[in-house]
Amino acid sequence: MQPLRSSNNNEAEPSTSEPATYFYGGRSYTPTEWKEVSKSGALASPPSVVTTPAGEQPTTQTTPGVGELMAFNGAVPETTNGRLAMLGFVAALFAELASGKGVLSQWSAEPTLISLTFFVFIAASIIPFLNNAPKEPFGPFTPKAEMVNGRAAMIGFAALLIIEAVKGSALF
Repeated sequence: MQPLRSSNNNEAEPSTSEPATYFYGGRSYTPTEWKEVSKSGALASPPSVVTTPAGEQPTTQTTPGVGELMAFNGAVPETTNGRLAMLGFVAALFAELASGKGVLSQWSAEPTLISLTFFVFIAASIIPFLNNAPKEPFGPFTPKAEMVNGRAAMIGFAALLIIEAVKGSALF
């Protein structure tokens, strides 16, 4: 690995002078230490343990950031959307059975309460991920079952909206 320097035409070129410090994996190395560590092959992956001040216990888990959690392949979007779909599908069906009104007319009748409920569910879904809480099964409620049920609810809610749009009225 060679350090880079910038030339006049803004292209990166290998530098002939060595930097005073190398930074890798949350650590800093002197040029001598860097040569030794890079020759030994110990730089394959950054260390997971962060150096801590004396007297403190090092941690092996890092708290994920919101950007990392909310990424397209992050853990939060599918879990949160699945929970909201389960809530929405069940609530829409029972409210439709009770009132005879479709999903969109239910939404237009009480948008504030429905939005507030969804925001509470979103916050309650994100907080455990921010705290690195483990996903543990609770009887028949397992993370896999939640994911499958959430996906089914997403399909069910979308189907309910499509059927109501084609039919022009409530499903029941």
